Amino acid sequence: MTIREEAIQVLIEKAVKVFGVKAEDLSENTSFKDDLACKSSNIVQFSAALEDHFDIEVPYMELARRKTFGEAGDLMEELFA
Repeated sequence: MTIREEAIQVLIEKAVKVFGVKAEDLSENTSFKDDLACKSSNIVQFSAALEDHFDIEVPYMELARRKTFGEAGDLMEELFA
């Protein structure tokens, strides 16, 4: 599993817990804003989940600029590059 795929899985798991959605309804194309109606506090939760999982600092503002779980996965790959 790539870092990108692993990050997307972490985001899906967090979304299931926070929003009560089904994991099978989420994918790399899931939009933080359009699909989940995320607020800034939710982005902080996603950032913290990624930080805990990967043990790396995930800049909140960088994550907030990403529109989808896939783009967030791309960010994680950039942070490890």
